[in-house]
Amino acid sequence: MERFRANIVLAGVEAHDEDRLDELVIETEQGPARLRPVKPCTRCPIPNIDPATATASPEVGDMLQTYRQDPKMNGAVTFGANAIVIEGIDHLLRVGQRVTANYRFE
Repeated sequence: MERFRANIVLAGVEAHDEDRLDELVIETEQGPARLRPVKPCTRCPIPNIDPATATASPEVGDMLQTYRQDPKMNGAVTFGANAIVIEGIDHLLRVGQRVTANYRFE
């Protein structure tokens, strides 16, 4: 996961469930923070670089290319989702906070 520079990583969901999640509610000390996924995250070449060694190799990008090309994004490889804050813009997020979300079915 360190290669993808994620801001939020969810545990307890299946791989690529971000494609189907509706609004996320994160329980913070200041109250609930609500985030709405708005579009898939297109990937740049950075995941091909090992952050520990700065060595580039195409394995990650090549693998994603085999199954994550998104027609909604003109065939770009996507992994993760971009989201906007609906509520709690000033709330502090911490590792281990409870996150709930509903699945959307299109």
